[in-house]
Amino acid sequence: MSEDSDKKVFGAKPFWLAVVAFVVLIAIVGGYFALQRGGMASKVTSGNDTQSASAAPSPSGTCGTALARVRDYGVVPFNSELSGTEEGKKDTSGRVECAAASGDQTYSMLVNLSCDDLSDPKCLEIYRVTQSDGNALFQKRPYSF
Repeated sequence: MSEDSDKKVFGAKPFWLAVVAFVVLIAIVGGYFALQRGGMASKVTSGNDTQSASAAPSPSGTCGTALARVRDYGVVPFNSELSGTEEGKKDTSGRVECAAASGDQTYSMLVNLSCDDLSDPKCLEIYRVTQSDGNALFQKRPYSF
């Protein structure tokens, strides 16, 4: 009574060995990615450093934080600098308008400021970035329900 389906390898049928090998492989790969993700997250979120990833140093204030953010988004060149005050000017809708320049090109940034803690990314929201000729480079989408 020796059929092919009754053959055993290491005391188990080949199908079950394949299942066990697959489960072990998935566990090893999952553990590797879990350890990598934890390592990356701890590197990114360590400390209270809110400095921009762009090459130029970011100025402080509302407009400085907005400029650093639009640089990181890739909306304006990395060598753009503020051409107005660091706090900008508030318009009637409560948004803050900031001006920046890169060479002969100027940019206008309109941001929503929901709180005073600029280190919190949720407090400052970029609403619109336009060039001097009025072309919008970035526009926040309106909420649609």
